[in-house]
Amino acid sequence: MPDGDLFAGVRAGMADVVTGTIARFTPNGVEMQDGTHVPADMIVLATGFNLCVFGDIAFSIDGKPLDMGDTVTWRGMMFTGVPNLVWVFGYFRASWTLRSDMISEFTCRLLQHMDEKGVDRVEVVLPPDLVDSPRGLWVDPEDFNPGYLARGQHLLPKTAPGPEWRHTQDYWREKDEIQRVDLDGPAFRYARCRLPMTT
Repeated sequence: MPDGDLFAGVRAGMADVVTGTIARFTPNGVEMQDGTHVPADMIVLATGFNLCVFGDIAFSIDGKPLDMGDTVTWRGMMFTGVPNLVWVFGYFRASWTLRSDMISEFTCRLLQHMDEKGVDRVEVVLPPDLVDSPRGLWVDPEDFNPGYLARGQHLLPKTAPGPEWRHTQDYWREKDEIQRVDLDGPAFRYARCRLPMTT
């Protein structure tokens, strides 16, 4: 907004902000879904942006393209069938770094645990009783529902029943739960892929 002219106009009572669904354009403005008419000298169409999931990186596993929309999330940071990947994704309604810090600490703990076990591959797996369970959306629309996210839900990992198979926005729960994760629990599958080095 050059020189803040729009904000000055709003403060002076010369401009209004109207939200709602446009039913149709008229010669003098727009008619809203509820029937009200909004006069307008100029109309600017803003379509929003399209979600760029994982930076549009074309992941593949053993030469097969990976569709993240086919995976199930584990606590919003790891994904079924995807080895050695932890996604740092913060909170929508709290400081992004609150969750980023927790995930970073978890990742360091996981890497140290892998070193201690002598493995170089880890992935999360659904328990047998959840393999055929219904899948939910990455983010509950009741919790967070901007248009760009609603349009891109099909690109995002899915959820399964149970708190560990969801991406939550609850810092107060996660700050304790993530620290107490049992790295030898049934959700984790470890393997050794590299051949041991010889001298």
